[in-house]
Amino acid sequence: MSGPAQPLESNRDHSPVPVAHPVPPRLRVALPAPYPMDPTRIPGGVRSVVFNLAQGLRTMNDLDVHVIHCHSEVTRKRESSDDGLTFHFRPMSRQRLLPNTVMAIGRVRDILRQVAPDVANPHSGHYALASLRANLPTVYTVHGVPAREAPSYAHKGLGERLRYWMETYYSKLAVRSVHHAIAISPYVLREYEGQTRAQWYRIDNPLPDEYFAVEDQSLPGQILYVGTITEVKDILTLLRAFKELVSQRAPDATAPLTLRLAGRTTSPAYEESIKSYIANNALQQQVSLLGMLDRAALLQEYSRCTLVALSSRQENAPMAIIEAMAAGKPVVATRVGGIPDLVQEGQTGYLVEAGDAVGLASRMGQLIDQPKTRVAMGRLARQQASSRFRTSDVAAKYREVYRAVAQADRRGLG
Repeated sequence: MSGPAQPLESNRDHSPVPVAHPVPPRLRVALPAPYPMDPTRIPGGVRSVVFNLAQGLRTMNDLDVHVIHCHSEVTRKRESSDDGLTFHFRPMSRQRLLPNTVMAIGRVRDILRQVAPDVANPHSGHYALASLRANLPTVYTVHGVPAREAPSYAHKGLGERLRYWMETYYSKLAVRSVHHAIAISPYVLREYEGQTRAQWYRIDNPLPDEYFAVEDQSLPGQILYVGTITEVKDILTLLRAFKELVSQRAPDATAPLTLRLAGRTTSPAYEESIKSYIANNALQQQVSLLGMLDRAALLQEYSRCTLVALSSRQENAPMAIIEAMAAGKPVVATRVGGIPDLVQEGQTGYLVEAGDAVGLASRMGQLIDQPKTRVAMGRLARQQASSRFRTSDVAAKYREVYRAVAQADRRGLG
């Protein structure tokens, strides 16, 4: 088990105020954040993190947790409570002149004022700005570096480019404006160094215990990709690597190679290019597009795969790698963003350069052909994951930060 969350050296000078008001025994915490509508089918990394974190926080009797989510996927206004969590969901229009990231700021601000939490923990840039506009003690969990992802979407339509530009702008503005921030990887700290005076805390992403209980039922030659179907994931490079790997194998090989792609599609045009590549290269019998899976089916995919592969152009702390580690599976991934902070080269997997299909094929083939190495890597990966990512441990660190931020606010330091 890893130690408690420690504040990193702050870039901000705080002048102490002698009068301090005590933090209430039961802290009210607001989580303005993307949240899954169906907890059994969670579409994205941030939603997975927030859902897992909320499940850990709801078990703590000294916290009163409120989840706030405004999005076009919400079909109706919802105010409800469920076993330690209170939900405030608001629908957003699918037909609008301005992106919902703009429109949601005012709505989330108003909800936060009504909830009146002791501390708010937003998980996106625009929600962080809403919290600041509500004049609340705020600790912003930074999940990504949108400026690094934007080039992958430069060819998109005007609406999509505007949305990514707004996400980049809000993220940068939020990081510059908050007094407290949580970095889910060392990569975040490196990227935002010198851009904020906030007090940083390093806390990993949380993962439920069931991932650590996945049994190894790996099928020889089965490769798994988990993530959204979109350009920044560069799945076409993974497909080229898979084709290269297939071409290196004897036609009568006893262990046929298969590639299974699990995740929702956020770019239909990119999905079509993937399908075209599969058809044009006669890979229909070996490559499967599984779509978004429920948790039981996803756990089964982790159990049956030989390895997990990621060919992204940009990542922070991808849940697919964290889940693979917990499931005891080695990872072959690109050396981008925060991935090298998760995958230990030659110890828990292999890293290749972005766009290097030949290198990706070579490393995947190496793991397929060396079962002892593969098992040893998976075992070490699970040990490392257990010490870093268990939901109960991560939620306890968040609670420490919440109390520290609330206390700083009462002392006039937040």
